[in-house]
Amino acid sequence: MKNYIYLFLLSILLLTGCDDKKDSQSSSDATPSTNQNNEVNTDTQTDKTTSTTNNNEDNTINSSSENKSQLPTQVTNSYLFHTEPELLPNKKLIKQQTIQSSNKKSINYNDQGYVKDYDLEGLYGEINYDTAKYIYGMKDTRNSYDITFDESKNIIGMKNSNDEIVAINEFDEQGRLVETTLSNFADNNINFTSKIIYENDLVEQVLYNAYVKMDDKKQLPVLVREKDVIYNADKQLEKTITRTFKLSAKGEVIINDKNEQELESTETCSYSEYNQNNDWTKAVCETTGNGSSKINLTRTIEYL
Repeated sequence: MKNYIYLFLLSILLLTGCDDKKDSQSSSDATPSTNQNNEVNTDTQTDKTTSTTNNNEDNTINSSSENKSQLPTQVTNSYLFHTEPELLPNKKLIKQQTIQSSNKKSINYNDQGYVKDYDLEGLYGEINYDTAKYIYGMKDTRNSYDITFDESKNIIGMKNSNDEIVAINEFDEQGRLVETTLSNFADNNINFTSKIIYENDLVEQVLYNAYVKMDDKKQLPVLVREKDVIYNADKQLEKTITRTFKLSAKGEVIINDKNEQELESTETCSYSEYNQNNDWTKAVCETTGNGSSKINLTRTIEYL
C-alpha cells in the first residue's frame, strides 16, 4: 500500500500499514445512517469519562460468546478516521506500531487505545484530546484545527482557523464510524469521502471518492476506489484487495466493451506471521496495472 493512509488523500495521506494505493467506488456507494451530531460545533464539548476504556488490567479486548474479538467501538472509530482497517488490533490494545518497508511509519496511541500521534515519513499528526486540537502537516509547516468531540471522544468534526468546516464524521445506530468527509483539509482543494461497510462488526469494505471543486455547484471526480477486507476463520486479517477505477475526462468510471468497469490498478496484500495476540507482523503487497510493484512489510507492535 503505497499511500499508507489514504484518509487524507494525495498530499493529505494519513497512516496505515501497507505501501500502495487504496480504491474507491462511486457506483456502489454505501448508504449509512447519519449521526445526529452531523453539524460541527465550534465549541469544544465538556470532557466526560469515556465508557469505552477497557476494564481488563492487561488491556485485552473482551471476546464475544462466539469467541470473536470485539474492539471497543470508539477505538475502532479512531483507527478508521486516522488510518486503515489493516492496522486495527485483534484482541489487545496497542501502544505503538511501526510499519517497515523501504520506509518507516510509526503510530502512537493513548491509554484508551485511540490514535495519539504519528510520523509517516515526514508527515506528522497529533491529536490533543484535552485541548481539542489537531496538529497536522510536514516538519516545518503544520496547521492547527479545532476538534469537536462527543462525550466518548469520537471526533464529530473539525474546523480550521477561519472557522470553516474541514471534516465531518457520521456514525450509525451502533455508534460506528460509517462516513468521513474532508473538505479543503490541509489547504487542499480536494474534497474526499470514505464510506465504511461492516459485516458482523468487522470492516468488510471501504469505499473512497475524491472530487475537485469546480465551482459552487460542480465537482469533478478524480478518484474512485474500493477496498475489500478479508479475514480467515480465526477472524485474523488475511487479505485486502484494493481496486482503483479508470476515470474519463468527465470523471466517470470507464465501462469497457464487456460492460465492465475498467481498472487503473489493483493492489492485493496478503498478511501472515501472526503474533500471540493474533495480529499480523508480515505482509506482501502486489500491485498490478498502473504502477505495478511488490512490497514486503514488517509490522512491529508494542502493547499497552
